[in-house]
Amino acid sequence: MSEQSAIESRRAWSRSEYTKNDRFSEVLVIALFVVFFGLGLLIQQRASNRLWTYSSREAGIDAAYPAGWLYDDRGDYVVKFSDPKERPFNTQFIISVIPAGDQASVRTVLDGQTVQRSSDLAAYRVLDVNESTGYFGDTVTMDFAYVDADPNPFVQRLPVVVLGRDILFRDGDRVVIVTYMAQEGTFNESLPTFERFLTSIQY
Repeated sequence: MSEQSAIESRRAWSRSEYTKNDRFSEVLVIALFVVFFGLGLLIQQRASNRLWTYSSREAGIDAAYPAGWLYDDRGDYVVKFSDPKERPFNTQFIISVIPAGDQASVRTVLDGQTVQRSSDLAAYRVLDVNESTGYFGDTVTMDFAYVDADPNPFVQRLPVVVLGRDILFRDGDRVVIVTYMAQEGTFNESLPTFERFLTSIQY
């Protein structure tokens, strides 16, 4: 048998060995990969939609926040929730309460908030202010922006533009402020999550 004939014979034998069972196995592997990939996405989606409940007896405020987020209630606010997965700036939801007598309007509280932030935050500026009636009754909404830079000189990272939104409404002799802050690139993407958080607040 010539060398050419031997090569052709081996090719024919190889083709005959590639049976229907082999093709079925290949299709089955691909199908299983697609199924498990889709299942993973579904589990991830469900996990991202899970909520945990926070309750402050002192402030009389309850809220449902995204599962896995961290909360801090030791600052000059009722509570701050933050997404540990978001870098370099953690997306944040903050609930604050400001005492306000009959003579103090929501806009007065808002002006005080603006003055304070102007001295604390780099390049702070107000983008828009609107008054409306909604879920919390008469509300004032303020959009703002500032630049977040790490104060540690040994940490090298570029400053981040942060966009924020304050929702202010009166509750008796106090004004409740619900604040949303996120990196400029993810602000709109996370806005539905904030709106769901906002409507979960009970006071």
